[in-house]
Amino acid sequence: MKPTISFETTSDSFGPAREFLCSVWPLTKNGEQLVIGNPLFSNRMVLVGSHRYGSEVSVLELPEAGAYLIDLGYPNGTSLRRTVSLTDGEQYRFIVQNTKPGLRLPPEIAPSYSPIPRVNLAAFNIGDFKGPDLEVRSVTQPNSVSLKQLRDFASDLNEQSINVEVLQRIQNASLTCEVQLPSVVVPSFRANSYQRRWLVVSGKGKPQTMVAYPLGWTNQGGDVFTLSLHRKGKTGGDSAKWSVGLKLTDPVYGSLVEYLTRRDVSSSSSITESMRGQATTGLYEKEDNPFAAAAAAYLFALGRTQLEHRREWMVNLNDRFNWLPDGPIALGWKLLREGRRGSSAWHEARKMFVLAHSRGLPYYTVGLHIFVEALTILSMADKEDQTVQEMLAAARAADVACVRTEPFTTLQVSKFLGLPIH
Repeated sequence: MKPTISFETTSDSFGPAREFLCSVWPLTKNGEQLVIGNPLFSNRMVLVGSHRYGSEVSVLELPEAGAYLIDLGYPNGTSLRRTVSLTDGEQYRFIVQNTKPGLRLPPEIAPSYSPIPRVNLAAFNIGDFKGPDLEVRSVTQPNSVSLKQLRDFASDLNEQSINVEVLQRIQNASLTCEVQLPSVVVPSFRANSYQRRWLVVSGKGKPQTMVAYPLGWTNQGGDVFTLSLHRKGKTGGDSAKWSVGLKLTDPVYGSLVEYLTRRDVSSSSSITESMRGQATTGLYEKEDNPFAAAAAAYLFALGRTQLEHRREWMVNLNDRFNWLPDGPIALGWKLLREGRRGSSAWHEARKMFVLAHSRGLPYYTVGLHIFVEALTILSMADKEDQTVQEMLAAARAADVACVRTEPFTTLQVSKFLGLPIH
């Protein structure tokens, strides 16, 4: 029998299953030196973690017994490398501790799981308590809020007039917590009745973080998102603030958007081309998931190949969902890359960015970074364009305050409110 490598995790804090990039090289000995041969597997997608696909997808079969170098690439850009020596029929268990190598939580910290209570905020008098240790709310954006107007919206997060739903409230929270966000079916994303939602995480009654929440993203596996929260301590200023991560439970799209956050287009493309990826990423062709479509649009816009056959699709995405800022950002970036200064493509790109600004903060962090870069290019090309200068100031404030490693745009509220937008 041939030796195999199985990829497993034994940690409860691993998080949702993810697609990793795995490369394997054979090793031979030349005197006292180890020589690396041609790769047997190069950037092969390997599914790691609890999932619904079956364990057989996490096993690689090697041609023969011998020594091998294994490199496992994480979606966040780091990697884990091991050298192993395998005999005939041996199965090597490659244990992956968590999705961020080097992160080790104290042993006494354990994620707390609890159902999501549906609570009407009107039933509470905010003045009756000083504020819980942790509160997670889903906040409805009352109307169209441009990126420049986002400052006022963030300032009013504690106003009782805002429509909110309390998802988690803990008076004395531990250092970690995990909230499962159930799938919510939206009748139509194209209807004018669709309103944006934000996840707002507060500590001691003060909003600390707000996350662009893609409410309505659905999949066949039940719950779509997990909100992971962690802090270093319960006292001591910044150490008591919550670190927030909104994670897709779907391993294919979860990995895709995490690679995309780093602009790793090659890895993102590899996922879409894999067997599981082809079965899952077809969602972006449907009108019932504009958020998945937006991720695909960024992938097209950032790619180096000519994708003229996708341009009409990107235009349709922009027109169909007139509340989604990511559509015009992706299309505008594509136009900016294709054109030259003063060209019709650049003028059209500028229109797209003005439109994106009016629709508010992009859902994806990579979209916010692209938006800032595009506006910087336009402002350098025409220093007298006051509209572009104002949009750039607002975008930069959000960009500085965002958590750059998170796929979905995550703003640190106090930092955002303290930055200039003029």
